[in-house]
Amino acid sequence: MASRKKNLSPLPDTIWCSAGRSAVERSAGAVEQRLGELAASGAIVEFAACEHPGGRGVGRAFEALWHPGEGTTVRARMQIAYPGEDPLSGWELTAEASRPWDWSWPSPVYMFWPKSRTSPWDLAGSRGFLRFRAANSVDSPESARESVRTALAAEAEIHVLTADDFHDDGPGGELPLVRYLPAGFTGRLVEHRVAPWALRTVNRELECVGLRLAAGGALIVPQRRRPSQLGAADLVLPGYPGRPGRPSALIDAVTRHALFPRQARPELHRRVALLRDRFTLSPGTGSGGGLQEELAAALRAGEDLRKELAEVSALLGEAQRAAQAARVGEAAALREAEVARVALQEARAANEADGLGQALREAEARRDAAEAGAEAAEGRLDEQAREIGWLRSRLAAAGRPVAAAPPEQGCPSSWEELVERAGRELECVVLADTVRQSSPQWRGHPSEPVWRRRTWEALCALDAYARAKAERGSGLLPHLSAYLAWEEAPVPLPRGRYSANESQYVLNTARLREMRMLPVPRAVHPAGRVLMAEHIRIGSGKPPAPRLHFHDHTSGDGRIYVGHIGNHLRNASTN
Repeated sequence: MASRKKNLSPLPDTIWCSAGRSAVERSAGAVEQRLGELAASGAIVEFAACEHPGGRGVGRAFEALWHPGEGTTVRARMQIAYPGEDPLSGWELTAEASRPWDWSWPSPVYMFWPKSRTSPWDLAGSRGFLRFRAANSVDSPESARESVRTALAAEAEIHVLTADDFHDDGPGGELPLVRYLPAGFTGRLVEHRVAPWALRTVNRELECVGLRLAAGGALIVPQRRRPSQLGAADLVLPGYPGRPGRPSALIDAVTRHALFPRQARPELHRRVALLRDRFTLSPGTGSGGGLQEELAAALRAGEDLRKELAEVSALLGEAQRAAQAARVGEAAALREAEVARVALQEARAANEADGLGQALREAEARRDAAEAGAEAAEGRLDEQAREIGWLRSRLAAAGRPVAAAPPEQGCPSSWEELVERAGRELECVVLADTVRQSSPQWRGHPSEPVWRRRTWEALCALDAYARAKAERGSGLLPHLSAYLAWEEAPVPLPRGRYSANESQYVLNTARLREMRMLPVPRAVHPAGRVLMAEHIRIGSGKPPAPRLHFHDHTSGDGRIYVGHIGNHLRNASTN
């Protein structure tokens, strides 16, 4: 096994590949017919058929070229081996895009194979005992061992184990997982639905990777050499008894996992090299004959924009350097605040022992000054973030008239106006009734105007993230962290203000976890409540240190549900 691991290397992020077996009669003829239909409809630019290149076996090779989105080209090759004594035809499909693969694009298998669910081309793997488009039953120790070992050895395919809790209409009553995922997962994802009596054998096989499938839960099977940042929490999901459909957490976890590079052996890399070196079609052939001329014209027009782009890029660089300086200042202020807190604790101890009230007052003054400095540094960081966002929008729209200064944010002047505008302007953000009907506990605080502005900016950023995810797909923006790191983010938010989760102490303490079980519509969760561990920091320093807690349901109904805007909820420091 060690020598096989050494031969593994990551596939490029532009590559989509798969392989399987087909029980379709005259598989090559079915593929050629499908390509002809798509070429006639304009779904693909051109296709070609030939014998296996380089004399590799007996069979046919097909090439196709299409555009999944504006400015993007995909070229793909499928090789089909004619069956001999084996009634099944083997097939290999390799596709490469002109930019990193977006899982929301149509699956390449449907460019070659019929879409009909009754067409039996989707037998996964070299032996073809699994299906791509169905939930494969694991109902015996033998099938459990073979399924797990096949999943651990997979290169291109992503394997998911789902424990069947039999709360629906018997085994197989729930739709296959691939039906809930973006289109690009068809032909790449294999689901194994594990029966309760096979669960023990599955977990025994998983001991080699230190993972365990829980009853009613799900598990994404990693490759044996998995990225160091990919932990058990990213791969194992708890059970959801009686859940309707698939939980959004599973959909998000699989989508995030697909963004990690897949490790492959030299044979698969040779398929990629063959696609690149022997591909005969070009964007200038067939119905796309004018693409090269259009590209040349676009390049010529781009020359006129280079000067402005260089100027705006220089401004962006200056703004980013200023933002970095603001971050350094904020970190220094926070360190000084921590030193002041330690001094305050020492002074309190001294006061209790010796009655040094003056030392206590001086330490409190130092703490207040340090926290004020941290708040000022955060304010400067806010200004830099808004300026960077505006400069990014100029870069994206180079060549169009733009304002001479960053646009005003139009922050609401009161909490009531903020709630009213959020309901009217932010279609993808839903405030819970408890949030809409109550004022923040920090009304009247000296920092209230700053916190109200940050609350509005956070809500606008959440709305922009949800809209961008709906437009660009979960492959590009699987979660808020990806949006905050996205250079084209239309509404920026400092990444340091967002926390994707709470501490393990909070999550494992029943009373503290219960405080974060916040309301959502029952259409989102049957209980009418979900754990909102994701939150955005509105203010720092001593209490109230306000926070905004929310539930990201963009992979479900496309919305974000805000359950708390107010004082910092209790945690390890205040418990």
